[in-house]
Amino acid sequence: MQIRNMVVKQRAARKYNSKLCLQTFVKGDLIWRMASSARKKDVKFSANWEGPYRIREDSGRSAYKLEQLLGEEIPNMWNVSHLKFYFS
Repeated sequence: MQIRNMVVKQRAARKYNSKLCLQTFVKGDLIWRMASSARKKDVKFSANWEGPYRIREDSGRSAYKLEQLLGEEIPNMWNVSHLKFYFS
């Protein structure tokens, strides 16, 4: 019985991981950044995404340094889970 449960869990994990794709950006890409108010449930119709911003630097650990389109640097590093591509 334990072997069967283990096989079922492995099959489910393989199916889940096959659809999982890691997002990567390169320097100069235009992106949206998740708005700070999107995590809070206080304002229902507030914007969920801010931007566009440009990727300034890649740290190599799924974190990116951003800049505004005019070149002003954003002070923090941002994780890839809080970013998405900007399609114009």
